[in-house]
Amino acid sequence: MALHSSAWFSFNGIECSQVSARDALFPRHLHDEYVISANLTGVEQIWLAGKTAEVKAGQVTLYNPATLQASRFDHQEVNFISVHLPQTLLQNLATQHNLTSHHQAPALREGVLDEPRLFSALCAFAGASRDDDLADQQQRLLSLCGELLQPEQPADRAEHRLVVLVKEALLATPEIKPSLDDLASQAGVSKYHLVRCFTRHTGLPPLQYHMQLRLHRARQLLRNRVHPLEAALELGFYDQSHFINAFRKVMGVTPHDYAQQTGQRSINSR
Repeated sequence: MALHSSAWFSFNGIECSQVSARDALFPRHLHDEYVISANLTGVEQIWLAGKTAEVKAGQVTLYNPATLQASRFDHQEVNFISVHLPQTLLQNLATQHNLTSHHQAPALREGVLDEPRLFSALCAFAGASRDDDLADQQQRLLSLCGELLQPEQPADRAEHRLVVLVKEALLATPEIKPSLDDLASQAGVSKYHLVRCFTRHTGLPPLQYHMQLRLHRARQLLRNRVHPLEAALELGFYDQSHFINAFRKVMGVTPHDYAQQTGQRSINSR
């Protein structure tokens, strides 16, 4: 039997871990929290409500609190991300936004889900949990909760105006890292509503969208022969390693190498 779980963090009652399993099983059990998992590789066999099903890579499993469940893993290794959300978290969000008629934890659809947006939101939250950026963690959590509570919402003119307003605010200050609280206050909506609407319309939460604007501006500066250090400072990156890592994640090269490869003069400092 091989079952390995590496916990990433436990914060405000939220637990997140990555699990590798082979020739192993979880016997029938239940949890007091919502358990949402994203299958990264392999095939998991689950038992739920008296029925069995297979969970393939790219799919999500979701269990409500107190749901009896079981899992089995054969010789092929399975890797998945698992997040445990306390009932009070979704209960408070659902109550604040009139998504439930009772002051109780909502019952979510459960079982094996083929929902790419939910899968991406879960992976993004798990990835953010490994960083020390609490604002990014909060934003990713709100985005995940938005997919859980309202996976499909029709767009309307009010939402379009909201997105345009926020985009203009982000474009106006590429050198200043925005705050979700400030953006929500300017737009006159809650942080939850802001993240959910903005992500649905653009494909990225507000803070990540702003980062893309900064990196786009960085490319322009580097092509115009601005030194990488000067470009970083102009765009509010006071930590050089943060700028280099963020740029490399999107472009595949460091700012220094990008400047050289786009035909700029030789720059000695990375």
